This record gives sequence, C-alpha cells and structure tokens, in this order.
Amino acid sequence: MRKITLLIIAIFSLIAFSNNMFKEAYQYTYKVAKYYGVSEQRARLIACTVSEEYEKFPQVPYQIFVALIVSESGFKNLYGDSGHAVGYCQLHKSAVDYVTTFFPSLKDKIKNIPHDELIKFPRLQIRIAYRYLYLILKNITNYNIVETLNFWNNSSNYYLRVFNTLTFIDPIGKK
Repeated sequence: MRKITLLIIAIFSLIAFSNNMFKEAYQYTYKVAKYYGVSEQRARLIACTVSEEYEKFPQVPYQIFVALIVSESGFKNLYGDSGHAVGYCQLHKSAVDYVTTFFPSLKDKIKNIPHDELIKFPRLQIRIAYRYLYLILKNITNYNIVETLNFWNNSSNYYLRVFNTLTFIDPIGKK
C-alpha cells in the first residue's frame, strides 16, 4: 500500500508543479499511444483530446487516464463485453448516459449516435470517458482514486491493474 501511496503522491506532485499542462499531457499520451502501435494521426488525435480534457479536469491525472486506456484496450478501438462496451476505454451505455446528464453539450453531440456507433468517434469516446472518470472521482468516491478505478470496472482490485500498467508505461511517457 505504501508503494501505491507514493505513486499517487508522485502523480499529484507532477500535476501541481506542471508549467504547461497541455504540452506534458499531450507528449505523454502521444508517446504511450505510439508505443502501442497507434497510427500517427490517431495518436495525435487521442493525445490532443486527453490534453484538452486534462486542462478542463486536472483532478484526473492524465497518467492515470492513459493507464486506464492501456488497461481497458491496449489503445485499440474495439468492442468488448459481448458488444456492450465500446472503444478505447470500453464505455458502456450507462456511463455515457451518466456523463451526458452533467454535460448537455455532449448529449447534443451523441443524441443521434447509437451506442455501438460511438466506436467511429474516438475523440468523443475520450471526452466522455475522461469526464466519466472525473464524475466518479468527484460525485461518487469523494476524490479517492483507488475507489474511483474500482468503481470504473466494478471490481475491488481494478486499481492494481491500472497502477501496475502505470508503473510500466510511465517511463515510456516520460522518455
């Protein structure tokens, strides 16, 4: 548990002393996406979207979010959970519905997109997923990142998977 606490402190320290939030989040996300074989254009799109969301919601460390993408899909835009989960972050319809309750602008963007078609809109997927993580953190777990990650996956130890992934990708993102 001490290792996890130190990791969380290190992540939040990085955030607190960041002079250029967008640039750091962009470069980190881009490097990890490229490591996982994402095309140049798609890596840029994902990195830009993660960076934009991080600037809006800095309470969610971009490193954790990138580790979540790797944990959920390995940076593959795919269907999971028998077709019920969509995209890089494996979004379920209930998560999308929850986010659009708080962000009407997103609701307007997805109102004519069936859930299974969300796979065609990676930028929208990332926005929804980042905001979902933020809303869980803020509204459900009172800013407890371990509980937030566990809630995301409905599992009592999912945070370990994400933290282990983070331990692996962090040197890649910082290179």
